[in-house]
Amino acid sequence: MTSFLSEAQQTITLLTNNLNRASDLISSFKQVAVDQTSEAVREINVSEYLSEVVQSLAPNFKKTQHTIDIHCPDDLSIKCAPGVLAQILTNMIMNSLIHGFEDKLKGAINLDISEQDGNLIIDYRDDGRGLDEGTLERHFDAFFTTRRGKGGSGLGTHIMYNLVTQTLGGEIEAFSQPDKGLQYKITIPV
Repeated sequence: MTSFLSEAQQTITLLTNNLNRASDLISSFKQVAVDQTSEAVREINVSEYLSEVVQSLAPNFKKTQHTIDIHCPDDLSIKCAPGVLAQILTNMIMNSLIHGFEDKLKGAINLDISEQDGNLIIDYRDDGRGLDEGTLERHFDAFFTTRRGKGGSGLGTHIMYNLVTQTLGGEIEAFSQPDKGLQYKITIPV
């Protein structure tokens, strides 16, 4: 009986932890989904919101060894349409997964967020396979893809560019070299 009670307690603890984790994931999915369908402007804590977006993308990383490190001041808040920020971040991360880490077992994504002179600065870097100069020049062009016939539409980075420059009134630059990863530097006025 003692053995049964001990195993039952361990089982209950495991179930509770998994249910709490599932509840957190569902909450993140809901908020990100609402934000992506709404253009409503609201104040967000950038660190918390980006963590929710990354958590909503967790199933894409589940069977990989890839990591995402976010460095952002805990007290950084901005007013914006958060769905736009979520879509930009989602596009960057998914591009790293699909393109940058295509032949890599353990890729790393680093996201440094700061505020300087009234601008939100997003410095995104991955250590993926990078881009050659010709591909980098066309990186934000509509319908340009290196995965033609493999499900790539060539619209991900073009949409990202338009969201940053037109919707948020900011600037985005991409830097890369073959086998040296990809960097996006985004400046958004707040």
